[in-house]
Amino acid sequence: MRFFYLLLACIFSPCFIAQAAEHLSCKVPISSPVDLRAVALLSMPNGNVNTIFQAATQSGVCGSQACIEIYRQDANCTGLPNPFTIKSFGWSSVVAAALDSRGRMVVIGSIVGPGSNGSDFAIARFLGDGSDDPSFAGTGHTTVNFGLGQSNNDVPQALAIDADDNIVVVGSAQRFNVGDYDFAIARLRGIDGSLDTSFSTDGMTTVFFDLGPALRIDQANAVAIGNDGKIVIGGIAYDSAISRTRPVLAQLNADGSPDSSFCNTTCNLNAGYNTFFNGKRVYYFGTLSAHSDELRGIDVAANGDIVIAGTTYSDDGSVRKAAVARFTTLGAQTAEALEPGLNANGSFASVRFADGLGSRVIAAGDSGPGPNYFLLQAFTSTLGFDSSYGSCLTNSSGFCFIGTTGLGDDGPNAAAHLSLDARGRPMFTGTFHVSDDPNRGHILIQSFSNDFGPLPDRIFRNGFQ
Repeated sequence: MRFFYLLLACIFSPCFIAQAAEHLSCKVPISSPVDLRAVALLSMPNGNVNTIFQAATQSGVCGSQACIEIYRQDANCTGLPNPFTIKSFGWSSVVAAALDSRGRMVVIGSIVGPGSNGSDFAIARFLGDGSDDPSFAGTGHTTVNFGLGQSNNDVPQALAIDADDNIVVVGSAQRFNVGDYDFAIARLRGIDGSLDTSFSTDGMTTVFFDLGPALRIDQANAVAIGNDGKIVIGGIAYDSAISRTRPVLAQLNADGSPDSSFCNTTCNLNAGYNTFFNGKRVYYFGTLSAHSDELRGIDVAANGDIVIAGTTYSDDGSVRKAAVARFTTLGAQTAEALEPGLNANGSFASVRFADGLGSRVIAAGDSGPGPNYFLLQAFTSTLGFDSSYGSCLTNSSGFCFIGTTGLGDDGPNAAAHLSLDARGRPMFTGTFHVSDDPNRGHILIQSFSNDFGPLPDRIFRNGFQ
């Protein structure tokens, strides 16, 4: 039995251009007989675009609980010959993907089952055409088991690839005591997929915040690697004393040791969390009374500055806002911005510095309930709203767009990944739902164009000249 897909490429009308330097260009919705969930969009070295998404099991096609799907298209949103590739490795989830310097796609997820000790990190690498990379662990895929206690459940959330094509995977690892989870970090060698023993002696390490007191739940959700090789990790820690989750940051040296220069005596720590420093800091968006915060995206500029993105909730938890914050390479917070979004329910899932110097920040997310929208918003270097970008949201600083052709998707929409091509132009993928098919997710691929070429501050992004 084969998968069948419905695809549509279209160019938006000039009314979407407004005053922006960039505008919505083509979108490609993807539908299938089974539930789909967007994971990542990768801009390939040859100008093509590969989208990674998770598909539910289907008899005769993929027997895994979570199947890896790859859709390949050219720069004009046209599918390549035989554009779909499906992989079945017995995974239970597909969560993130990234591209290395040789155009190889690295995909991560979880695996549970025979031969697995609880839930393990699962990593696979594919060539640009979607075929398995036999130079990676011999078979093209491998697993990592931290094995720290209880049910030994290790759950990956994000990855980054360094200048040597080594792969850093982050998530959480379950420890021996009930309710105790730490940041879990593994580094695999790009040359063969084995654990990198130059990283924390065995290729694995953990970081804990343990806000406690009753539960000590720490989860890494995002990771980025600076030009100096330092690894900055963002996630959440649960403060069980007040039943709140807080954004947290940790920075490691290239060898996996804590970076003691990060958040040492110069760090402007948030009230209530001033005992976490020397490589770690606890943060909150807005005010200490916020109901809970989530950190979902992170990026590092050429000068080492850090930007994070996520969500903050009102005191009673009824209203959410999208949130971004910026820090120096030493961990001192320098700027923050909150975006209500449409329907007063915004959330950011991904963030990027749009140029090497960090003079512009772009964040992607979604907004609901009611008619659901995807959001793409631009900020200045100080996280002021960039009024030259888009004609939606606060001060006309962003784009609002949907997966369907109506006035909004039925929801829930879920932004997955924002990437920038070599010219610094945003490309986005996410999952949307429609009213006549509420239980089945559909994929949206959305690109953005600039009729006048790349903006000056983006020309040298990713080495483009």
